[in-house]
Amino acid sequence: MKAILTLFSLFLFAISFTGCSKNDPSINATRLRIKLTDAPVLLISEFNIDIQKIEISTTDNTTSDEKWTTLDFQGGVYNVLPLSNGKSKQIIDQFFPAGVLRKIKITFGNNSKIKTDTGEKDLILDSEIKDGIVVEVNENLYANYITSIMIDINAALSFYESNGNYFLKPVLRIFPEAFGGSLKGYALPVEAMPIVKIVKDKDTLFTIPEKSDGMFLFKGLKAGEWEIAVLSASSLGYRDTLFVDSVFVGKTRELKSKIVLKK
Repeated sequence: MKAILTLFSLFLFAISFTGCSKNDPSINATRLRIKLTDAPVLLISEFNIDIQKIEISTTDNTTSDEKWTTLDFQGGVYNVLPLSNGKSKQIIDQFFPAGVLRKIKITFGNNSKIKTDTGEKDLILDSEIKDGIVVEVNENLYANYITSIMIDINAALSFYESNGNYFLKPVLRIFPEAFGGSLKGYALPVEAMPIVKIVKDKDTLFTIPEKSDGMFLFKGLKAGEWEIAVLSASSLGYRDTLFVDSVFVGKTRELKSKIVLKK
């Protein structure tokens, strides 16, 4: 659910909590990068999400007063399905005053679509998200430091059908790229079309392994034990498997053995 391509680099020249400066904005500033990533879904071949605006709420290091700022982002439509297993797409790269990133607000447009074997279908904005989605982050923005923030969109849970119409209601999580730990493994055979699902407490994530070698990768995971399930469609005749493994902060937990589904 995760892929990286740089779209553009944008630099903010005039935003400050204490005043404006005519100097290079990169001096004693933090560099904020925002990337898209995704949990894929089998039933569609494209999930194009229209993101129109991204705003962040920040405080400086001396007060608790929040300041909302619209980032230098021109908007765009992004197919998030290829963004899996460690891949992501960078959509913002700009300098920002040091402080604390409290919240991120994402506003969606009216041009989101899904593509299926029967063609494209327009996605209508769910009434609950017409004013955007706000997610708490609470991440320090240090001077002379790069902070990458991941917007992880769960494609399979982000749209629904009602009376023949399709609606967009994104299910997402936002986290610093360096947050928590990672889980990596291999699920085979490719012919089983495996899906990897992991669960911890209220968190449920899944991905489709790479078709070339069966590799899968989850990032930004809480430390502790995760229940791992590798599933296949019953019509294919493969047996699912279920087990538990642990994730550690700051480390990539790579499963020692490849998971091979058997008939």
